[in-house]
Amino acid sequence: MYLAKPKQTYDEHIYAAYAAWKEITSAKHALIDEIAESLHVSSRRFLESSLLTVVLHDIGKMCVPFQEMMQVVLSGKVPDYQNNYRHELASFPYVLLGSAGLDKRDGKLCPLQGLEGLVVLGHHKSLTGKLSSFERESQKQGKLSWAPGGVEHALTLASDIFAKEGFCFPSVPQNETEFPFRLVSGYMVGALGKLYGKVSEHEPDRMAFALLKAILHYADWYGSAGESISYSPEMTAESLENDLRARCAEQNKAFSGFSAFQKKCGDCKTDLIAVAPTGSGKTEGSLLWAQNGFSAGKKLIYLLPTMVTANSLFLRLEAYFAGQKVGLTHSTAVLFKESELDNYLVDFGDVLRQKTFMYPVTVSTVDQLLFSGYNKGHWTLTESNAANSMIVIDEIHAYDPWTLGLICSSISHFSKFGARFMIMSATMPGYLKNLLGEYLPDAEIIEDTELLAKSRNHFSVHQGLIESALPDIRKAVASGKKVLVVVNSVFACQELARVLEDLSPICYHSKFIFDDRNKKEKFILEQGRSQDPCLVVATQVVEVSLDIDFDILFTECAPPDALVQRAGRVNRARRKSGTEVRIYRPSETSKKIYESLDAGLLERTMSVVLGEKADLTEADLISIVERVYEGCSVSDNQDFRQASDQYRKTQEKLMDVLDNPYSEEEEEVTRKVTYLQVPVIPLCFKEEVLALIPRERRRFEVKMPQWYVKKHRSETDGILFCDMEYDEMYGAGYLDESEIQLLV
Repeated sequence: MYLAKPKQTYDEHIYAAYAAWKEITSAKHALIDEIAESLHVSSRRFLESSLLTVVLHDIGKMCVPFQEMMQVVLSGKVPDYQNNYRHELASFPYVLLGSAGLDKRDGKLCPLQGLEGLVVLGHHKSLTGKLSSFERESQKQGKLSWAPGGVEHALTLASDIFAKEGFCFPSVPQNETEFPFRLVSGYMVGALGKLYGKVSEHEPDRMAFALLKAILHYADWYGSAGESISYSPEMTAESLENDLRARCAEQNKAFSGFSAFQKKCGDCKTDLIAVAPTGSGKTEGSLLWAQNGFSAGKKLIYLLPTMVTANSLFLRLEAYFAGQKVGLTHSTAVLFKESELDNYLVDFGDVLRQKTFMYPVTVSTVDQLLFSGYNKGHWTLTESNAANSMIVIDEIHAYDPWTLGLICSSISHFSKFGARFMIMSATMPGYLKNLLGEYLPDAEIIEDTELLAKSRNHFSVHQGLIESALPDIRKAVASGKKVLVVVNSVFACQELARVLEDLSPICYHSKFIFDDRNKKEKFILEQGRSQDPCLVVATQVVEVSLDIDFDILFTECAPPDALVQRAGRVNRARRKSGTEVRIYRPSETSKKIYESLDAGLLERTMSVVLGEKADLTEADLISIVERVYEGCSVSDNQDFRQASDQYRKTQEKLMDVLDNPYSEEEEEVTRKVTYLQVPVIPLCFKEEVLALIPRERRRFEVKMPQWYVKKHRSETDGILFCDMEYDEMYGAGYLDESEIQLLV
């Protein structure tokens, strides 16, 4: 009896993987057709190669070192892993021979000979040009020994499964490969090495590799777990409407059906660019648009600019897709689920599935998609799941030119393989609309004209700094209002909160450890649901985050699109009267934050808003954005141009198919920052953190500028601590007076 796992025979595992393969290839049939067409081969030819990787991916487990290790595990002992031999390395020669047989008999799948072998070689470990994942095997000089009859048995089983699909298994010699590493290293230098610097025109080959490997992952993982694959969500326009009607009835709210804007979104069968003010029901409109693809087996991927917005939307979509798997992925997604959801047991074996968009619905920050272009992480799964999906990108205005360049490159790439995009924003100036139109030439543009014509707040512009508003802030709180104060730096936020300490303000910015930030967000939401007055002093993190309805906003001047987002925190439901937005002159620190790429941006904004009327409509606000950015062209921006070309450079370096071993390449980032920030743990938590398991330590991380960390760092047991002021009310601060003003 040959074993694939301690409690699963080889035959059981291969047949389970084959069953999962049938499920996933059925779910991905449209993408398979797309890629086969781009390769100028039949879908059947692609499926032959895919099935080859599945039936032979574990043939290397027939080697003696692996079978002996399984017996040691079965006996209850801990094996000496140095005696093992990586089974995927041992499988490679047989897959390579099978690939050559298919190419000779049925024609080449793509120009790269042996693509299927690379898929199997890298299905557990990172696949790099130096084969660093197989260093142990590179040192083994002796011949690899095989279990008697094992290779013959595995090939017979593979042939039988091919016959079940109506395929003919290629001729693969039953000789036992004695030096697999030697063959692999020769292939990397030979067949693959010839592609170096020549891959820019092979986008279909890259997607073929990604899909072959993704299908193998699905088959291997789901086959091992004995689970059925849930690929695409279930929702129709009728079910969504019934759900909304029932929710409104529970809350004693009237529901009069979908708005004209939402209906237009639901009627759109192409890519969509949507412009609608806060409170217009964009989320429901996006679901109406997305459900058009569900019947065709497409997933829903919802991308947002921040973790807070992703967390909030995740909770909403979990309710809309009750009983279906909804994923959440960003750097602290697991911590959020553990802290937020009652009785939520995080299945850490499923975390990877969420990171790679394997769930029917996934809410994520945009970074998770963008990193796949750098071949980072399990990029093949991310790419193949994003291809042929319904992808919503919200708050498109929130991205800098570098990130926008990567987004546009991704739109161009995934659109070729069946993905549809809905791009949304409350403010979308003409230059941005035109840019997106270049990448989505067939997109329909839908604007919520009904709400654009309405005003919901009284605006006033003040020449003084925001500190001059302190008496009015106190008066507003005393009168029972819900008051929001937004400034442009963490230091200013902390200082204002301290000055107003007697009013019990909530100080909210990015420099809190996870638990403290999470408590603040919950408290702010609770305050929003109550009738009591409250005071929140925040930085720009509040622009696209918490769903709370304030009565009055006091804000430092910021770029016009940011001002519109801040104003959207006031009278969100448009049911109040007498609500206000007061804008104050920006500080010098504000200019350092916002004008590194556009000198004079804040002065232009102040100049435009000073000349405006008090009761601005949503259309007026968009007009302000247009006028401030008049003459701007993102496509001429250096960061945008460089980002648009960065994926090509990275993929050429990695010959399209290799994994990226570089973790800190300066240009392989999804966000450009003026100064690098490093996650560290405040030194005051040292004793508490040292007693925790590694995963729990992330709760105590806060990001601090690299220059500050270099001055105040210390390391214990591999954990990076940083000496700083830290307070659960006000967050992280610098130690020295000379440094404090630099806290942005």
